[in-house]
Amino acid sequence: MSDREKKLESVFCSDNDWQANACLNWSHNPLELYAIGYKKAGDRLVEFVLTNARDQDVLIYPIVFLYRQYVELRLKEIIREGRILLEEGHDFPKHHKIWDLWCITKKIAIKAFENENEPSALDYTEHVIKEFSQIDPDSFAFRYPITKQGDRTLGGVTHINIRRMAEHIEKLSRDLEGISTGISVYRDWQQEMWSSCY
Repeated sequence: MSDREKKLESVFCSDNDWQANACLNWSHNPLELYAIGYKKAGDRLVEFVLTNARDQDVLIYPIVFLYRQYVELRLKEIIREGRILLEEGHDFPKHHKIWDLWCITKKIAIKAFENENEPSALDYTEHVIKEFSQIDPDSFAFRYPITKQGDRTLGGVTHINIRRMAEHIEKLSRDLEGISTGISVYRDWQQEMWSSCY
């Protein structure tokens, strides 16, 4: 292979080192994979910062973006699966407004798990998502330093403790995973009942 051919070889393809080949488009629930991927990537960056005590001032942006993207996708996954369970459709909103997504998710969770949880069981989850929505309502604040109008995206924020934020994300993720898993279990029961009736 000539040097020119090597320079022009495909970027998005497999190669001989099979351990480095990522498999795509194999899951029946790609939202799940995307969400997990963003969370794991955020966790790895946090681990790097906390282990090495460096690069926190530059890695904070991808870390928060990855965690926010995880939350957004997990909410969309819960909305889609919850709507299927409750026979209210099978789609999710296509916007990035995390607070609006949470409001829909909360209604679905309350309806799907009625009589199982105290209403206050969602208070912590709501608290963390509200903080995300206040600092980054539309998923732009940690991707770009300025808004479309030319204002600073993080104007009033001067410090974020990465360890503390990651601890909150870990607890939030357990809550969201619990909702997602519960809906999944109910959907499995629902499908079993339907198949036994027909």
